[in-house]
Amino acid sequence: MAKKNAPKRELREDRESSEFDEKEPQGVRPRELRRLIGYVVRHRGPFWGGMGLILVATAAALLEPRLLGMAIDDAIIPGDIQELRTIAAVFLLVECVRVSSTIAQGYCFARLGQAVMQDLRLAVFSHLQRLPVSVHDKNPAGRLVTRVTNDISALAEMFSAGFVSIIANGLTVLGISVWLFALDLKLAAVALGVFPFLIWTSIYFSARLRIAYRDARSKLSALNAFLAENIAGMRVVHLFNRERVHLKRFSRVNHSYTEAQEGSIRIFAVFQPTITLATGVAMAGVVWYGGGRAATGTLQLGVLVAFFSYVLSLFQPIREIADKWNLFLSGMASAERIFSVLDWPTETREDEIREPAEPIAGLKGKIVFENVWFAYSGEDWVLKNFSLVVEPGQRIGVVGHTGAGKTTLMSLLMRYYEPQKGRILLDGKDLRDYGRRSLRASIGMIQQDVFLFSGTIEENIRLWKTDGAGASAKASRDFPEFPILQKLLENPKELHERGVNLSTGERQMIAFARALEVDPAIWILDEATANVDSDSERQLERALATFSSGRTALLIAHRLATVQSADQILVLHRGELVERGKHGELMNLGGIYARMYDLQESGVVE
Repeated sequence: MAKKNAPKRELREDRESSEFDEKEPQGVRPRELRRLIGYVVRHRGPFWGGMGLILVATAAALLEPRLLGMAIDDAIIPGDIQELRTIAAVFLLVECVRVSSTIAQGYCFARLGQAVMQDLRLAVFSHLQRLPVSVHDKNPAGRLVTRVTNDISALAEMFSAGFVSIIANGLTVLGISVWLFALDLKLAAVALGVFPFLIWTSIYFSARLRIAYRDARSKLSALNAFLAENIAGMRVVHLFNRERVHLKRFSRVNHSYTEAQEGSIRIFAVFQPTITLATGVAMAGVVWYGGGRAATGTLQLGVLVAFFSYVLSLFQPIREIADKWNLFLSGMASAERIFSVLDWPTETREDEIREPAEPIAGLKGKIVFENVWFAYSGEDWVLKNFSLVVEPGQRIGVVGHTGAGKTTLMSLLMRYYEPQKGRILLDGKDLRDYGRRSLRASIGMIQQDVFLFSGTIEENIRLWKTDGAGASAKASRDFPEFPILQKLLENPKELHERGVNLSTGERQMIAFARALEVDPAIWILDEATANVDSDSERQLERALATFSSGRTALLIAHRLATVQSADQILVLHRGELVERGKHGELMNLGGIYARMYDLQESGVVE
């Protein structure tokens, strides 16, 4: 029996360790590099200043071995003390220029990295705000947070450390190669004979490092997504005493990330010694060939010493490039992931969100669904050939079992999603012809699950709008008999994350006041009173009756008592409209609605 169950357990563990993984782009594409350079060149001052300082520091570093050789051949061997002092003074000056340039370039590129990181954070957050709601429904919050934090931080590290090192050391390798050939062509050919092997090795290992770092980033995204979800749901974990189970699940995700990191470490552990071996081979060749020529007098001793210094200096930059190559590959993997998010199609343009959304002028509120079909995936239809006409000013109740498609109707009306077939009309005009922001500014929606931000109650009602009367003044004018909201607004306390220091009923009151701020032409209540007490429910219903008078109102409800006074009640079943009418008519019909009502009246939860 144990053997039969083992494969199933392994499959489940594999699924959980990668349950938030996503498909990664293949290869470091030039397109991503060009886009990244586009963000870099926006900050011309630190970029070109840093590049200029790299050239100065590199030129100074390249001059030092040659000065050492000149000191031997032109001053020490001839015994010219004055010449030796002059060369020593020049050497000291060159060293000072090199050190100061290195310090300044480090500062410039650190500034550049922070500036690019700031631009990218703003770009990604702005893009996330403009993505369709469906994208946020399908992507865990932790994965998206990773893009704005970890991935962008990796890019900043690449600029401040990896990018500078690779550019500076690449120029150093090029300059040293030129100096070697200028000093002695044959000896340079011996010293650089290992270069083809180094190039092949670098290409071979870098390809594997790129895959390893991309895999590590993907596993880190899974780790962050798991943490975000489970920390947010910690109350449920404690409620059902599932600490050990969730610790085991986290252990699997954590182990997967550790294995991905170890994979890159194993590759790099072989890469670095390979470069060290090439250095030894090159030095042995210079000692054998160059030393023999110096012994026979065909090569100056100072030139040979300069060669030794250049060769040692040649492979040190290559080692540093190898050290920083992991930062570069990690940064480029992050860039791919960031730009893949920025390539997701948005539902609004960036310039649109800079202006306040104006409600649709003269909206009457007639809503027509014409043969609407909708599925969240494939042909698993949530709504099937749904048709409905809601006249202006009508109060429509929408009821049905869980999963019948009630909330989906409202999501389509808000244009969070688009129907695959059919169309929705608002005042005789296709819903898709209205701007999403204007449409949503014309609808007041109160949901069962109210999301509150950290801040004051008034800030949560007005959502940081600075124009018009404050929420407290509006409540005093419009809610004289709404004591719960009055009391809330008189209390200036700061709300905790998601408003956990308020009761469910208090959060619902704030949601109602928030919807009222837009003075909507259409009201939508999606289970808005499901979690409030009877007194709060009556207050909400009275307030809604007052402020929705003469306006279209759609009421989604499980508790049928909340829709009994509606002008028309719609009964959905498996995505189809199966019954419609007033409360008395539906009761006389003796169908689904009547059975649901009888069960609720008898105390049986339906």
